[in-house]
Parts: sequence; C-alpha cells; structure tokens
Amino acid sequence: MNEQTWIGRPLARREDPRFLTGGSCFTDDIALQGQAHGVVLRAPHPHARIAGIDTAAARTAPGVLAVLTAADIAAEVTGPILSHSATPPFDVAKRNGGPAADAPQPLLATDRVRYLGEPVAFVVAETQAQARDALELIAVDYELLPAVTEIDEAMASEAPHLWDELDSNLSFDWEGGDAGAAERAFADAAHVTRLRLENNRVVIAFMEPRSAMAEVEPTGRLTLHAGCQTAHGMHAGLCAILGLRPEELRVMVPDTGGGFGARGGVYPEFALALLAARRLDRPVKWTAERGESFLSDTQSRDHVMHGELALDAEGNFTGLRVAIDWRHGAYLVPRSIWVMVAYLPPTLGGAYRIPLMHATMRGIFTNTAPMAALRGIGRVEANYLVESLIDAAARETGRDPLELRRRNLVRAEDMPWRAAGGNLITSGDFAHNMERAVALADWAGFTARRKQSAERGLLRGIGLGLYVENDGGVPSEFAEVAANTDDTVTLFVGTQDFGMGHDTMYSQVLADELGLRPEAIRVVFGDTDRVRRGAGAHGSRSARIGGGATVLGARAMIERGRALAADLLEAAAGDIDYAGGQFSIVGTDRRASLFEVARFAETRGDRLSGDADFATPAEAHSNGCHLCEVTVDPADGQVRIERYTVVADVGRVLNPLIATGQIHGGATQGIGQALLERIVYDAESGQTLSGSFMDYCVPRADDLPDFTVEFNEVLEVDNPLGVKGAGESATTGAPAAVMNAIRDALAGAGVPHLDMPATPERVWQVLRAVK
Repeated sequence: MNEQTWIGRPLARREDPRFLTGGSCFTDDIALQGQAHGVVLRAPHPHARIAGIDTAAARTAPGVLAVLTAADIAAEVTGPILSHSATPPFDVAKRNGGPAADAPQPLLATDRVRYLGEPVAFVVAETQAQARDALELIAVDYELLPAVTEIDEAMASEAPHLWDELDSNLSFDWEGGDAGAAERAFADAAHVTRLRLENNRVVIAFMEPRSAMAEVEPTGRLTLHAGCQTAHGMHAGLCAILGLRPEELRVMVPDTGGGFGARGGVYPEFALALLAARRLDRPVKWTAERGESFLSDTQSRDHVMHGELALDAEGNFTGLRVAIDWRHGAYLVPRSIWVMVAYLPPTLGGAYRIPLMHATMRGIFTNTAPMAALRGIGRVEANYLVESLIDAAARETGRDPLELRRRNLVRAEDMPWRAAGGNLITSGDFAHNMERAVALADWAGFTARRKQSAERGLLRGIGLGLYVENDGGVPSEFAEVAANTDDTVTLFVGTQDFGMGHDTMYSQVLADELGLRPEAIRVVFGDTDRVRRGAGAHGSRSARIGGGATVLGARAMIERGRALAADLLEAAAGDIDYAGGQFSIVGTDRRASLFEVARFAETRGDRLSGDADFATPAEAHSNGCHLCEVTVDPADGQVRIERYTVVADVGRVLNPLIATGQIHGGATQGIGQALLERIVYDAESGQTLSGSFMDYCVPRADDLPDFTVEFNEVLEVDNPLGVKGAGESATTGAPAAVMNAIRDALAGAGVPHLDMPATPERVWQVLRAVK
C-alpha cells in the first residue's frame, strides 16, 4: 500500500531496555495479595506401582492449606492430558492398520509412575518452605517395577510393558515412500553408503524455568498467568482438562524466557495450580527449581537413525532409504506423533535431486521423560542424516564433497520441487547458498590452514551442511488493528513472543503498512481477553502467518476508515484515498489524519479498527548453508570451532539485526547438541545421570566463534510480506556442519566415524582406539 521505509531496517529491539533495566515481568515476578505456594511431589523411581499414599501428616503440617493426590482431584477433572494420537487429523496409522497408542498423561499419577520426576502429589502452603517441608511427610508405598530406558531393551520380547493394554512398547509404526522402487534402486546402485546415527536426547534448558500463577477473580472466573507459546492453545487445553466453559478461564502470558517448542502444551502443574486456587479461593503460585526442570520439562530429539544413500557410477543420487526409532518416553504429549511424522519424513532429500525414498519410523515407550518439540523438530534430524550420508559417500567414493553436492543440488530453475520425502519447495537458490558460503569461508585456503594446524599438532577439518526446513505450524492467524485517539495504533495479534523480538518486528510491519513511525505502534499478544483468537508461535510461523494477518488487518481498518473519513470530509467514500497516515479527497488538499478519523469515530460511539484472518494452504521452506571449520587437539580431544559461516534464505528480512540474532541463537543450540549436550540414564537403575548443569553442559560464549552471517533473500509468494521462517532454521543446519567438520578432521587420523555429541572424552576415546 505504501512505499516500505521500515521493513529491512536493523532497528534495535525496543523491548530490550525494559529487560536490561529490570523492567520486565516474568511469571515468578508476579506477586498477588494472599498468594499461597505450591510444590510438587515427584516420583523418585522411573517405574513403580503406587500401592498407597499417606498424606495425613502433611495435611496437618504448619502452614499447609491443601494436599492434592489423583484421588483428591478425580471429580474435578475430565481426564488426563490427551495425546490425540488416535484423533483425526492427528492420527497416524500403524503399518498393520491399527491406530497409534494414546498414552495420555494424568495430572497426578494414579496407580503407577512411568518416569523419574512424574508428579504424584501437589502441596499448597502459606510459604514455599512450608510446602517443601510438608512434601517430606508424604509417605508413598512404591512397588518397584523393572525400568526400560534404552530402545533395544524396550523392544526385546521379554521387556516389561509400560502400558498393560498394549502387547509391546511400540506406540506406532509408520511407513512412507515406495519400498519396491527403493529396493530396485539400491539393487542397481553402483555404490551404497550406510550410516547409523544417534540424534542425542537433550533438555530444553529455558533461561526462565516454568512457572504459573493461578487466581480466582471476584466473579469466580479463573485466571492463569504462565509463560507459554500459545495463550489460546493453553486456554483450550486447560478448559478441556478441567471441564471449564471458555468464559470461565482467562490466560495471560507475561514475559517469557524462551520456549523453543517445549512451552507449546499444557503441563500438569498449570492445571494443578488452578484447581488449588479454586479450592482455596486465593492465588496459588508454582515455580520449578532447575533440578525439577531437568526431570519434568519435556525433552527432545532422541532418535536412532539408519540411513542408506544409493549412487550411480557418475555420483548421481538414485535413492534414499531410512529407518528411524524414536525413544519418546513414557507418555505421548498432544499431537507429538503427528508433529514428528509431519516434519521429519517430508524433509528428507531437502536440497537434492533424490528421485525416490522409502522410510519407516517407530515410536518406542521407555521409562524416560516425555518428548515434545524443540527448535527445528524433525528437520534437524532429517538434514543431519542426509548431510552426514553425503559426506560419508564422498569419502567412500573418493569424491570431493562440494562436487558431489553440486552434481545433485536442486537448481533454482527446478522450482517448484517435490523433495524425496514429499515437501513441495516453491522457492530457493540452494546452489547460491552453498557457493556463497564457500567463498565467505575461504574454502580454497583451507589446505594451507590445515597444514599450519598440523605443524602445531592439531587436526583440522572443514564441513558443511545444507538445509531445507518446512516452516510449518497452524496455517492461519488472526490480527486486529485499531487506531486510538491518543495518536497510537494497537495491534492485537494471535502469535506469542517469548524472546524473539515480535514487538519490534510487528511495529515495523505495521508502520510501513500505515505510513507511520514504529513508535506509534503498540503490540498486544498473550491475553485471551484482549486478543480474540490465535494459534501462538511455533514452527517459524510468526512473521509469515502473523505478519500476513497484520497486513490484512491494517488494510481492513483502512477500508473501514474510508467510510468514516468520507463522512468527516463530506465526500463520497470512493473519492477517499489513504497514504502516509492521512485520508484525503482525491485531487484536493482536504485531508484528515488516521487519528482524527479515530476521534471522529469515537464521537459516534464507534471505534476505528479492522481485523482479519490470514491463511495459506502451502508451506514455505527456509533454507541455507552452514559451513564450519574446526581444530581438534589429539592430546585431550578438545574441539574448537575456528570459523562458522551461514548463508540463509529466510525470504524478505524484516529486521536484519533481529534475524541475525535468531541465526546466532539457532546455530548455538545446534552446536550445543553437536558438541556438548546429552541426557544419560543409568542402565541399571534408570536414574538420570545428567540431571543438573553440573553434569549437563550447554554452550557458553567461549565455546562459540564469531559468526559470519549473510542473507540470500528469495521472496516467498504465499504471503504479502514475502517472508519465510527464521527462528528454527539455523538449528536445523548446525549439527550436520559441525559433525561433518569434526569427521573430516578425524578422518586424517584414521577415525572412521563419530556421532553426536563430540565431547572431548568421546573424541579422545576414538583417537586412542585407532592408535
């Protein structure tokens, strides 16, 4: 509508001064008059029957207001947290035609606990210390059951079953592609590369631990304050579990320190806080300690993948075959199977001309924490597998890894392209991404740098990973735009910010659309009273889907404003134009500002606003290339990232500063998985051996290099802004680039393969093994 003046500018995030000066308000910062404190009694065993619970002493302990067990709340809940695994359209059939397992999680364990840290009771007291003291007085009679934590152990014929109604620990068994065509392609192949890869289980490690504040309004309505990724999704989930009508609950999302997918669903503690608040008719706060977070937050990744890549004599890819086992834990969180199947298999093949694929995927119950989404879910796994196979194929056939990729890359002129896994990719220039990354990283000078490192006793390697990521999520979003009488405009949008800079980004989009300055824009999200509906933030959808709704909402407001301006200016509505914040009569100098029209509307008891739902049936695909260069010290196995280069296509870059920050953060999470992070369970007891930051390492500043980031803006036509996703894409590309670089370094010392995480101990061990 107007010439763009704000989109594309690297404006500093206007949220940051508030965060940096202590003006933020996270859930645990909220203090309400008369608030009580809740704590959770968690199972100390990964698998046990509950023969009995004695809460008598706890109920009479000093300051205790309530002790809730599964029996205490049974009449107040409609059921467990449903997985929807057998509910259309989220049902994924087994290969034998039967439905997937349901495995819903109760708010509090009933007759059995299935993972370490599962909630067993909820204690509310005047102070948190009193509540914790009371926990010690609850006596639970546990009858220990054998725990299974590893995939092979869980799938053994004699393995104990987590769910008695199932005949095994298999939750689903999915198949896609053409098995017969794949068999023929591999039989005819000149070379077949095979790899077994582990996609290590990781914790999410939010900067802000989960927290909730529940209160009862004077009207009797419940309100929940909690950090989450979708206020309306949380509202719907809690209403279903607690049997509430929509008008009986309000959800408000304060400042939230990280989400990454794991704040997307309902957790038991949120519903328990609401139940306790309603019983006591006073506010109830619950906040997780970090040790609780390691046990009770959903975790992610955790696949064993067997991949095969077929090549002809010229090095053309002729087929891909994949078998994946997913250790998803004791329960299935809502839509988790659907998300994994919708993201992982379709991504396979990505940027390459692979003509066919056959894939199988099994879900496996184990006595481990439930799994949910994490930044790049499914796409990280798919790209890691394909890029690892390509580098391995290059080594096995004596080909240059760049030339092998050049031969097989999908070209820009091939678009739209149907990937081997099924994704329809409509835009991108993969060859440009790779060649530009190679140039920026000075690939040509690597041989000299490797020689210099060798003179210092170090191994040096270089590796890259191309990625294509379907920017998924709910394909529609709502926005309302209202002009105010105080010369501001308010955007009410259904997405949710939890650290991504939405306030700044949306203000730039709306300022351009309305011909205003960003300072005039106010952005509201995360409140089910103030925003009518919304799907939240997940799947790299906010700028594309929420931005599309914002643009359409602004245009709807302007159209409504034309009629009001026509009355104010005494002209026909068809003669009213809008530009630069002004309504005017075409061909004259008579005009009225947007805000003058808003004030005119108010005199009529009206409001100048417009709303819209933006929907797109297609998926956009962000894409790019990561290139990593490492040195490895054989003396201690230490890996150091020397250079890291990213060329990313996120469509139109709305704010380069924010987008670059997203690339830095996403790459850091991918680097953390590649080098440092892994949840470990004791084989005998099933206890977590990595249950704190003493035993589980996340990346720190000194683990990271300076990043070189460049954008390749290939616009996506399915939305009015031309954007693709940005938030998850760098996580998708990082593990493959880092591990390919490390394998390149180790190959010179005779190490055939290494999997994630490449900790110093693991690197040192594989080097010692080949001496």
